[in-house]
Amino acid sequence: MLLHELHNVLTNLFEPSHTFMYFPNGVTCYSLDFQSDFTSAPRQIKEPATPSEKKILAEPGAKTNQNFKYLVMTPNEDKQSEAILLLHGLNERSWDKYLTWGYQLVRQTGKAVILFPIAYHINRSPRSWSNPREMISLVQHRKENHQAIEKSSFANVALSLRMEYTTEMFAISGIQTYFDIVKLASLIKTGNHWLFHKNTSINIFAYSIGGLLAQILLLANPASLFSGQKAFLFCAGATFDKMNGVSKAIMDSAAFKKLINYFNGTPNIQNDISLPLQFASLLPDAWESFLTMISSKNNTQKREQGFSAMKDRIKAIGLTQDTVIPPKAIKQTIPKSSREIDFPFPYTHETPFPLNSKLSKEKVDHSFNEIMNEAADFLK
Repeated sequence: MLLHELHNVLTNLFEPSHTFMYFPNGVTCYSLDFQSDFTSAPRQIKEPATPSEKKILAEPGAKTNQNFKYLVMTPNEDKQSEAILLLHGLNERSWDKYLTWGYQLVRQTGKAVILFPIAYHINRSPRSWSNPREMISLVQHRKENHQAIEKSSFANVALSLRMEYTTEMFAISGIQTYFDIVKLASLIKTGNHWLFHKNTSINIFAYSIGGLLAQILLLANPASLFSGQKAFLFCAGATFDKMNGVSKAIMDSAAFKKLINYFNGTPNIQNDISLPLQFASLLPDAWESFLTMISSKNNTQKREQGFSAMKDRIKAIGLTQDTVIPPKAIKQTIPKSSREIDFPFPYTHETPFPLNSKLSKEKVDHSFNEIMNEAADFLK
């Protein structure tokens, strides 16, 4: 079955409101409830220009962000002893493209794959943020207010507004996801997750900004949960300052400029973050590792020594035509663990495996399998 055929089959079978779904070849997909213990909010919101913008900024999405569902794909219905945590990209609003990725990893490794959403992304954000009819007027207003703005679109305007007016939410949502993963991994490792045996191994497959989160987790290694674990980074691996998030699918130029300038000031957001007592002791290491990955100028020795020691546990692949996280930037960050490849068809960072009918489906399928084969071999 070619990639586009598999994509159609899985998206047609996928129903997140169901507790479990049966995919081809015995793969079972569970949609499970999760409650985040982390609560935080922006310190202040600048006065936006319109009521519509104010609604986006004031809407914390607390209900969907704190209580949500994540996916677990398993090769059978037995209790599992090995898992791969799959982390997605920035400003994603759907699991659709990742269903094939997770499914292929399950089939090729025989391990369970956990698809876990970043805070305020996918099913952890209001549906209105991805509704073209509701977002298009905000795009027009941004273009009028920022005459030199680039790449503003209905797909990125909600995130762009939040990054411009409540910039600290980038760090806050990242740290929240970090501690959500700590909670999930702790449940699994202690044998308190009904799908997994005690001491289940948890490797990571991370794409785009998910790779940044994976690197932070490995550097900090909270509660030794990721000792000896591996991470495969796809279109990922660079420090944040070496990325270019200006994209119609991610954020516009005004928002990204504000974000970069903000972190150049090394803010003390950790002073505003409160955590349950069981996680509070882990915050300093989490924050230090976050700052280490935000700028190539921060904690250089810690980053270089850390990744050098983990060179056999990390593998990163950058794509030649990727302008969001260029291979050169990945190489600068993890020189001993990365390599560059190219695909024989037009693609982008946001769509590395395009399901475009005008392209050769066989070539796209071959490249998809090339990446998944390498990831599976590394994460087995």
